[in-house]
Amino acid sequence: MIRTAVVSAVVALAIAGLAACDGGSEKSNADKDAKALADDALARLRKADDVKMVGGGDNQGKKQDVDVCLRNADLQGTMKVDGSPVDIVLIGTFVYMKAEPDFWAAALAEQGPQAVLMSKLFAGRYVKTPAKGEDGQDGSVGGMSDFFQGSAEGVVKGEVVTVDGRKLVPLSKKNAKGNTVTLHVPEKGEPFPTLVTVSGSVTMKLNLTRGAQKCTPTAPPADQVIDPEALERGGAPTAPTANTQT
Repeated sequence: MIRTAVVSAVVALAIAGLAACDGGSEKSNADKDAKALADDALARLRKADDVKMVGGGDNQGKKQDVDVCLRNADLQGTMKVDGSPVDIVLIGTFVYMKAEPDFWAAALAEQGPQAVLMSKLFAGRYVKTPAKGEDGQDGSVGGMSDFFQGSAEGVVKGEVVTVDGRKLVPLSKKNAKGNTVTLHVPEKGEPFPTLVTVSGSVTMKLNLTRGAQKCTPTAPPADQVIDPEALERGGAPTAPTANTQT
């Protein structure tokens, strides 16, 4: 089915899931309880409205580059998959992706002859799908902004590591797909995440910074959106009026 094929393509992008120092207490974050430290880090990240996440890696043989801004669990920006650019917006329970025909033809190749027709139909428009896959699990797109699936239960704290000259405390947890997601916070000062790494079938290194500009993920205009579920029902290809978050 069209919707199933598109959701599968979106989930295939799934990758999982902020440089600052308050200059105050020099107490080492490495001495804190793992869950308490992770809860603190996640809370600070969710409250921020100026977070940028940039980096890349490998997703089961496909090279991926990420350049998005985060606000709570929403995001907006661009990704590249084997060099093919994809505009992406994640708001609430839906993700919108816009790409050229070559990207969609490759992503939907298993659909056979339909893939060519679908890639032409989707080209230049935002394809709207659920942020969760058919199995109910977060795809990389949903997971990349909701670290640890929203819960610090089971997080393991590692020894202090030095990355790019920074002393960081790693906080790790396996996601639903068996990949290990590690959120790194400064050893001292405000435990605001500065680095996210993913290891397993997906390998990623994503730097988080803040302060450049406010992040305001905004759903695309309805006339630029195509809804595969509507196509399956035989309805119009455009989605219902999109909500805008500020």
